[in-house]
Amino acid sequence: MIPSVGIDLGTTFSCMSYIDENGVPIVIKNNDGQSSTPSVIWFDGKSAYVGDEANRRKIAANAPIYEFVKRDIGKDVANRYVINGFDYGACGLSALILKKLRIEAFNFFKKKGLTGQGDTVKNTKIPAVITVPAFFGDKQKHETKLAGYAAGLDVIAIINEPTAAALTFGINLNEQKKILVFDLGGGTFDVTILKIGDGEARVITSDGADELGGKDWDKIIEDYLFSEFERQTNTEIPDDRIWDVKVKALKAKFALTEDLETDVELSGNGESITVTLYRERAESDNNQFSSLMFDEDHRFYFEERAQDKLTLCRTILSNILAKANLSWNDIDEIVLAGGSSRMPMIPKLLEKLSNRTIKKNIPGFSLDTAISQGAALFSKSGTKVYDVTSKSIGIELKENNRPVIEHLIKKDSALPLKITQTFPAESNAILKVYEGESRDPDLCTLRGRLELGNPTGKVTIALSIDLNGLISASVEADDLKAELKIKSEAGDIDIFELQSKIDIVDVRL
Repeated sequence: MIPSVGIDLGTTFSCMSYIDENGVPIVIKNNDGQSSTPSVIWFDGKSAYVGDEANRRKIAANAPIYEFVKRDIGKDVANRYVINGFDYGACGLSALILKKLRIEAFNFFKKKGLTGQGDTVKNTKIPAVITVPAFFGDKQKHETKLAGYAAGLDVIAIINEPTAAALTFGINLNEQKKILVFDLGGGTFDVTILKIGDGEARVITSDGADELGGKDWDKIIEDYLFSEFERQTNTEIPDDRIWDVKVKALKAKFALTEDLETDVELSGNGESITVTLYRERAESDNNQFSSLMFDEDHRFYFEERAQDKLTLCRTILSNILAKANLSWNDIDEIVLAGGSSRMPMIPKLLEKLSNRTIKKNIPGFSLDTAISQGAALFSKSGTKVYDVTSKSIGIELKENNRPVIEHLIKKDSALPLKITQTFPAESNAILKVYEGESRDPDLCTLRGRLELGNPTGKVTIALSIDLNGLISASVEADDLKAELKIKSEAGDIDIFELQSKIDIVDVRL
């Protein structure tokens, strides 16, 4: 029987692991021998290049490059993902990334003799647990699951990234603890507090931001390099050198993780300059007035320029502790996850807030691969992990002749659950199910609608959410019984059509 895999479908990089015969989570390296694959796609007719080759094509390719698609999954983004006349959406592009991972997993297992006789890459569905940010709502989880199916995976579970990281961290689930997982990836950020013990992990609460990640720290450096080149040369970086600047900004971020300063060489339009970047301001700089005046205008101190990003992280941390009615003293363990958490300013922030030392270098634990390894552990061990709802779920009612949302299921309710309530209804009413915290329907996400065809009178509505956070609804009244199957609202994705489109795309390794 082919092994199951754990997949971290990331905004900037994706990673895949499985459990070997010794029960150890092993990262499956890609065709380039790397532990992770850039979540970047380049289309060439009916072929798609995913990963490093797509990255290399950014400079020369005329065909469009697609990246950061995870930020759009579950959202209605018009026309961005229309290729050869078909709107793949972020779901379809995610499926192509997953298809590459599936093919590479099959080839890996075949070399190890773990595939069945007669198995081929085309007819083999690989069991998979896919991770998502803790703050993802039903719609985003639903489309992630669809992407897995369209890629040829047998999606056995969708679990939260921080929970997966905690499993890899080696948390003893039989020891009573409260764990805070700080997960800063390439494109998303989320924080989860878990209560563990008695062999179980229960999520208490989670929060985050889908527009905050390592790429936003990259942009801080990029923007400075562009402006500094213009300041020193009175000319802008030419278009054909923009990608080079982005690459150098990323390398500079990595360098500032290890060193206090780094130099970046920039060239274009016959001009060349060297820019020095600093991780933080030396204490001596604060004591020199002339240096301070110069710094205000031109010097680059990474940690100071990232203060707005750190403030957002701090706010989310404060909010999540308040929601859980906890203080830092109630947290027994702090776990870092996501490659961007290795920036020194991140553990420094957490150490200042929590007044404790953060573990940074743990044998066998990699910030880049921990989430996929945790997903693999989950798929193999059957670990009991109980999640909470990431957003409130409600239905539309009339109040003073105005539509309002009645939240039947509150955010952070323990999963699985089912809520049943009876309401008066006009004849031929329409049930509308929304996701979001506001009472204003315009500020929430419509998840589904159902024409009841009911007589005037009372109707009983049941909303339920399963362990994967997927919603279903049912309605009962006199001579009426109906069920609402919640679909993705972003174009009402037809999984069979999407799968047929993904099948014919030649994903090149």
